[in-house]
Amino acid sequence: MKKLLTIAFLALTAASTGPVYAQLAPAAKWYAGAAIGQARSNVDAGEVDDFVRSLGYGSPSTSAEDKDMAYRLSAGYRFSPALSIELFYADLGAYSTRTTVATPSPGSVSADYKANGYGLDVLLSAPVAPQFSVYGRLGIMQARTEASFSSSGSFVLLNNGASKDKTAQHFGLGFQYDVTPELGLRAEVETFRKLGDDSTGGELKLDVLSLGAVFRF
Repeated sequence: MKKLLTIAFLALTAASTGPVYAQLAPAAKWYAGAAIGQARSNVDAGEVDDFVRSLGYGSPSTSAEDKDMAYRLSAGYRFSPALSIELFYADLGAYSTRTTVATPSPGSVSADYKANGYGLDVLLSAPVAPQFSVYGRLGIMQARTEASFSSSGSFVLLNNGASKDKTAQHFGLGFQYDVTPELGLRAEVETFRKLGDDSTGGELKLDVLSLGAVFRF
């Protein structure tokens, strides 16, 4: 993914110097946007089973809810047809695992996670056809990751949850269709990395596939 984004950014930088993009670019500098889609986390039932087994519990069985809806609200400024910056707020959804064990005696443990926060991205854009462009984004997010834990039976928890405020990484690649000079439609894939830490059950990584729109003014 990193190599793909590096190549995309280099291509965007080179392509955006051409005269065609200037002919297509709308005059408005400021814009606002919104996007909604599905997020998938790196919460993995097999890894949870391995961890529980390493603690001395036998026959663990874990179910994981690793997908949820995510949305993003943004405000941006276009310095040039090729370069923009965006401020955004993102709610990245909620995820969970449920584990039962048979030995040394029956028990269960549940973990619930959620993440949201504010960020800043740099966007590079280039045209690929009239009214149609490709863009890449790279930035950071000040994210809050929250985890809560509960147990029954043979499981004993040292704490019932934690929250972590941390600077996370954010990057993505998308396509935009300009319906009018004021309205653009977007389809995008994004990745949010390094959310949370060991206190929240480990670092969370989220991939988001979304559809959205931008309104220029």
